[in-house]
Amino acid sequence: MRLTPLSFAILCSSGLPALAHAAVDLPGLQVTASKRETSLAETDMALSVAEHEDLQRANIDNSKELNRVFPELFLSQSGLSLFPNLSLRGISSADAYSAPVAFYVDGVPYVLGAFNQQLLDIERIELLKGPQGTLYGRNAHAGALSIVTRRPENAAQLKVGSRVSNLDREVSASVSGALLEDRLLAEAAVFHNDLQGELKGSPQHGDGDNGGGRVGLTLLPNDDLSVRLVYARDRLTSHEERYLPFHGYASRAVNPGWRESSFTRRVETGSAVIDWSLGDAWKLTSTSALQNYRHERLLGDFGLYHPERQRTLSQELRLTTQGEQRTWDANLGLYWQDSKTHSQRRAAPGGPYDALLGLADSRIDSTEKAVFGEFTWHIDEHWDLTLGARHSREEASTRFVQQDGLMVPGFAYRGQDRFNATTPKIVLGFQASDDVRLYALASEGYKPGGFNRIGSSIADAVAYDPERSLNLETGVKASLLERRLFANASLYWMRIKDVQQYVGMVGIQNLQNMGDARSEGAELSLDWLPDEDTRLHLAGTLNRSRLVDADVRQGNRLALAPRGTLRLSAERSLRWDGLLGELRPSVGLSYVGQHYFDADNQLAQGGYTLFDARLTWQPAASYQVALYGNNLTAKDYRSYAYLSGADAFAQAGSGRELGVDLSLRF
Repeated sequence: MRLTPLSFAILCSSGLPALAHAAVDLPGLQVTASKRETSLAETDMALSVAEHEDLQRANIDNSKELNRVFPELFLSQSGLSLFPNLSLRGISSADAYSAPVAFYVDGVPYVLGAFNQQLLDIERIELLKGPQGTLYGRNAHAGALSIVTRRPENAAQLKVGSRVSNLDREVSASVSGALLEDRLLAEAAVFHNDLQGELKGSPQHGDGDNGGGRVGLTLLPNDDLSVRLVYARDRLTSHEERYLPFHGYASRAVNPGWRESSFTRRVETGSAVIDWSLGDAWKLTSTSALQNYRHERLLGDFGLYHPERQRTLSQELRLTTQGEQRTWDANLGLYWQDSKTHSQRRAAPGGPYDALLGLADSRIDSTEKAVFGEFTWHIDEHWDLTLGARHSREEASTRFVQQDGLMVPGFAYRGQDRFNATTPKIVLGFQASDDVRLYALASEGYKPGGFNRIGSSIADAVAYDPERSLNLETGVKASLLERRLFANASLYWMRIKDVQQYVGMVGIQNLQNMGDARSEGAELSLDWLPDEDTRLHLAGTLNRSRLVDADVRQGNRLALAPRGTLRLSAERSLRWDGLLGELRPSVGLSYVGQHYFDADNQLAQGGYTLFDARLTWQPAASYQVALYGNNLTAKDYRSYAYLSGADAFAQAGSGRELGVDLSLRF
């Protein structure tokens, strides 16, 4: 008999004796999606949460793999890890520098180029679905992703881990504890990862090297004040950027005569988070951050060199209520961000365009100021009403110079513009019973306007407009079957105005506003604990998004917006006499529906299903070893594609991965 992953899951969950009548409550998880600590079940928004154990169960150690726990978040990349694409609720972004999903780590906004990063000492990850313009501002017009790292405690902890597979070889270590008990806590984490490529006919095979770390201090002068200082940096080098024929991508065979592509990315982030309790009712939070991002990219096929630097300085100040049994709660804040970007494009020495292309030099500066607030009135024990709004003002300027070349005549321009956005929110929550909560909301979000990084003509001195979204949503959260089943479902309708899309041939494209779009859909998540040893999870989405008011491409589906997604997973803890510790087999299935890579709907990827599995042996609480596999059936699928003239090119998604994972904790 052939044992499929799904039949294996059923066997694990039903083939051994279980505590059939045990009542196991799902944990009352506390989240900070509303920038106040609330329980997951009482947070009036569509919200998915993955804790450290969920990431481990799905074999996730990098943020680019998060779609295995968040099927509603479609992740891909525009050719390489520098340019990730995030799509949520049918809203994606053609602009590789500005995602529709805001990205935060411990409350600090990160640039999109730093999205693909190693996940070190993670406590939980929160995915906020739908526009979050009130509290999260720019780029949160489809949602927000918030990574929360584990905070140090008095007790000393040391963790060492290693993963070895046919696709990567990773080592990591972290340590934390008290330097002065209850007053000064320290933390540190480091990692190194050798990435094994899958390309054929290439000297480097698409290999890469990734390493970095994080150090931090938490000062606790008294019970009311905490100061957390964190510095993180990483360096990623890769040769992954090679493009394959659209219909022959599965062979992963590249033209050996083409020049090798490569890039190096460096990210440094320093932050200071101050929490100050002002009595029992209020808390003041200050989040300050400086992020330096840079990359050097050699596009070998074309002999082009693209260096880029971006410095982002941000400051948020929030005053929030705290405590229970209140008749109202509030969240008031100020936000400021300054960003400076310097980009270049030039021909690499010895390349086909050497001496044919002149140097292109671009500088873009932007400054954002915002004031925001949310007020929640707890009308009675059943009803809650939340009103919120944010007003943002952004000033942007550009300076661009294209030097003369044999193929490109020189030109130069300067431009500046100002963008204002007000993003309101209204939510009505109803506690129907102790175990069922309903909500309805309307919210808005936006992606700021701006200037093209590398201009193609003096017309790029004129900024493109912001992209705005309106979201109407209703949802339910329920604990059923004696609190052993947690259900989370939502329906939404969205209008997107002034959709930003690239126009023109690859290499000389510019970003423009194309018209309006609509997106509607449904989301469902079920977590079931039949007994204390079994966990089953199901999550899925249905979506329909298309252009509805556009000069061209009327009725086209939005790019990178699958019609549907699905995630099924199961885990079983096994124990018997003579077994040291316990075994935990787990399996997962991920389905991604059909989607297009381009606004013209010419390049499509059909729906596909990927299987993953893990077998963990934990002899003691302090250590465990696991065998794991991803894409077990070696399914071929495209992760990215584009048209260049009459030719189409693609990149292949990750193939089968088999490995072993060792973790020690002291």
